[in-house]
Amino acid sequence: MTIENWKYEDFVKANNGKFSVLDFIHAVSAKVTLPQDFALCMGSLFAPDLAKFDNVIVITEWFDEARFQEYRSDGMSAEQAQAWVNMVELTDIFQGISFDKAKELAEFIVRLWNERIGHKFPKEAAVARVILEVTSEEVFVTIGQFSEHREVSD
Repeated sequence: MTIENWKYEDFVKANNGKFSVLDFIHAVSAKVTLPQDFALCMGSLFAPDLAKFDNVIVITEWFDEARFQEYRSDGMSAEQAQAWVNMVELTDIFQGISFDKAKELAEFIVRLWNERIGHKFPKEAAVARVILEVTSEEVFVTIGQFSEHREVSD
């Protein structure tokens, strides 16, 4: 079995249920040398720094003011541009991840982002949301002000 095929569940079974998430992270990092900043970058994905720009929440780590202004000059409101500049395609970042695993990851990230939004901006209308493009099997997460709370788009 190559590391690309490793599955956490297989390690748990092989160790009679005595194998934690931390054990799996350790096993992977012992086998594959990752850049030292990789863990910090993952932390930023799960718990990004949030700030207000043009009265909307943006994720500072990947906020691009020029792109935001381009959306605004194309006629979008700040609230409409917000969802686009905060959007992350998980199926692009994690090459080879299955659609189902990407959905599971997206739901996890959205829960964390919503906790951060609620803590830092308790009266904010914006929320984190999963966006699914079922046909192309793409999974996105973003922060925005949505008129409906639908999690699937076709």
